[in-house]
Amino acid sequence: MKLSLPSLSIAAGLLLASSTFLQQASALSLTIRNDVPGNSSSPILYGLMYEDINRCGDSALYGQMLRNWNFQANDSGGDPELEFWNVIEEGSSLASITLDDEVGLNNANTNSLRLDVKSLDSGRAGFLNKGWWGLRVQPDESYKATFFAKSDGFSGPLNVTLEKAGGGVLASTQVDGLTSDFQKFEVSLKPEDVDEASIDNVFAISVDSEDAVGNSIWFQVFSLFGETYKDRENGLRKDIAETLAALEPKFFRFPGGNNLEGQTIDTRWKWNETIGPLEERKGRMGDWTYWNTNGQGLLDYMYMTEDMGMEPIVDVYAGYSLQGDSVPEDQLGPFVQEAMDELEYLLGDTSTPFGKLRAEHGREEPFKFDMIEIGNEDWFSTTYDYRYKAYYDAITEKYPDKTIISTAAQESRPWDLIDDHYYVTTDEMVNNFDYYDNYARSGNGSGIFVGEFATNTEGCCGNSPANLEAALADGVFITGLERNSDFVKMIAYAPAMKRLDQEQWDPDMIHFDTKSVVVAPFYHVFQMYSTHHSDTILQVDADEGGFDPLYWVSGSNKEKNEIYVKVINLDSEPQPVNFNLKGVKVINYGNATFISGQPADENTLDSPSTIAPKKNTFHIRHQNQFGYTFEPYSATVLTMKIDN
Repeated sequence: MKLSLPSLSIAAGLLLASSTFLQQASALSLTIRNDVPGNSSSPILYGLMYEDINRCGDSALYGQMLRNWNFQANDSGGDPELEFWNVIEEGSSLASITLDDEVGLNNANTNSLRLDVKSLDSGRAGFLNKGWWGLRVQPDESYKATFFAKSDGFSGPLNVTLEKAGGGVLASTQVDGLTSDFQKFEVSLKPEDVDEASIDNVFAISVDSEDAVGNSIWFQVFSLFGETYKDRENGLRKDIAETLAALEPKFFRFPGGNNLEGQTIDTRWKWNETIGPLEERKGRMGDWTYWNTNGQGLLDYMYMTEDMGMEPIVDVYAGYSLQGDSVPEDQLGPFVQEAMDELEYLLGDTSTPFGKLRAEHGREEPFKFDMIEIGNEDWFSTTYDYRYKAYYDAITEKYPDKTIISTAAQESRPWDLIDDHYYVTTDEMVNNFDYYDNYARSGNGSGIFVGEFATNTEGCCGNSPANLEAALADGVFITGLERNSDFVKMIAYAPAMKRLDQEQWDPDMIHFDTKSVVVAPFYHVFQMYSTHHSDTILQVDADEGGFDPLYWVSGSNKEKNEIYVKVINLDSEPQPVNFNLKGVKVINYGNATFISGQPADENTLDSPSTIAPKKNTFHIRHQNQFGYTFEPYSATVLTMKIDN
C-alpha cells in the first residue's frame, strides 16, 4: 500500500490524536487481552548495527578531532601525504614541512612530519591542522592534545595552540625538553572567551625561538580530543554518542557490515591491528572509499558497549570478501585461528596469551558477552557451508555456551539466530508487516536477528530520503517484528549514521556535521518503541476492521507496571479507535507520545524539528475503556499505568 497524499477535505475542527472521544459504533474496536497468556518478548529487542560508512567513524563517533594524524596513507588509501596539514610562516619567518619517510616512530608509523625552520627574525613558524571539515571549539570545553616529537638540535619550547582559522589564539601552552629520541607530549587546552560553538578553527604547533633556526623537528601520532562520552580516553564524540544512547539500545553489532569483510581478503578488518596504544595501530583502506585509521578499535568498541549498557555482538571475519573472493577450504585454518585469538583477547583470563595482552592494554578483567556472528551477508557467496562449519566447530568447541549467529541459510551446521536484512521499498516494507506471523518456530534455527533494515522509498539501494514516509513504513515493519518478538530476538536499523555531504548511502537515522547532530523521523519512532519496552506481547482482538491503515502491537512491562499500545497510521485521515482492556485495570488517564506530519517531511540542520515527538494525556473511563484518535501519517505510543 503506497502512502497517499493528505486529503484536502479534513475539517478544521476535526478531533485529532490529542483528543478523547465518545465511543463510536463505526470506529475500529481493539480489545487488549491481559486475561490470556501473552508471548514473552526479547529483552534485547532494539539495538544498534555499526560499521564505518558515511564517514561515521573517523570524523564522527570516534572523537579524534585531527585529520591524517599519523601519515600512514592518504585519504583514499594511496601513498602517505601531508594533506590537511599546512605550514605556518608568520612575520619574516621561513619554514617548510615535509613528509619524511626515513624517520619513523615505529613499525606501524614509519613516516613523520618534519618541520624545518630556515629563518625566524620575527613572528613564528610551524604547522596547523584544520580537522575534519572544520575543528569545533565550544564554550566551557577543555581539549587534550598529544603528540610525539624529537629534534637533534632543538630542545624547545614548542607552542601548542587552538586558534581561529583567520587569526586569534583561543588557548595556548608550551612544552620543551625535546631530545634526539621520540617522546610523547601531552597538554591541556582550555579556550577562554568562547561564547558559542564554531568550526572555523585550527590546531597548531609552532616555534618562535631563534634556537630553532637551522634545525629539523620531527612529529608523529597526533591526537586532539574534546570532552568524550563517559570521559573515556580515546573516546567517543559526546553529542553523537549521547544521541545513540538516548535510543536505549540493548545490543551493539560491530565492526560490520561490509566493513568487516574488506574489498579483498588482505584488506579485511584485522582486529589485532586495532588494539594497543594509538602509536601501535595500523590503519586500513575501508570498504566505503576512504581510509580507516583504526583509532577506534576492538577494545574501544567493547568499552562503548559497557558505557551504554549494550550486549556486544562480536562479528568475526569468516573468509569471504566483497570482491567475491573466498578463502579456499584447505587454507582456512589461519583465518579461523585469527578469530579464535580475537575471542581469547576478549574472553580469556590473564593466564592465556591474548588475555594477558588485553591486560597489558589496560583491561585485566575479561569481557562478558554471549553472541558471536560468523561473517556478513554470506548469501552473496557459494562457499558459506564449509566456511561456517570451520568457524562454528572451532568456536563451539571452546565456547559451547555462546549464541552463534549465521548470516545465511546453510546445511553444514546449526545456528541459534540467523541474520535477515531488508532494504526495500515502501510497499514492500509495509507488506512485510506479517512476514514472521506464521514463520516456523522450530527447525534449523531458533530465532531471527533482523540485523539491518531500512525503507528505501526510491528503491534499493542507498539513494532515498530519510523522510516521514520511510519512517512510517519502517514503523509498520518493526510493529510486526515486535508482535513476533518471542522469535525475532533483535532488530537494528542500518546504516545508523551519516556525515552530511559525505554519505555513500541514504537513508540513515542520525545525521551530523562537525558542529551539529540532527535525527531523521525514524529515529523518533525507534526511540519511542525502544524506550517503551514490553516484556510480554499481549493478544489484541479487533472488531469493525483490521490492519490497514492502522498497524498495532500491545504489550506489558511488569517492572514498570505499564501497558503499551504502539500504533502506526498510514492514512491521510485521522483514525478513531475504541479500546477495551480485559484482565487488567489502569488508572484513569494515559500518556501519548507521537510524531506526525506529511510523508515528504524531513529533518534538516536548518529545520531539525520538522518531525519531532509530541506528548499529551487522554482520559480512561471505568479503568478499562477509552477512545483515542490517531493523527494522519503518525506513529504513536500510548502508555497506561496499571492500577493495583
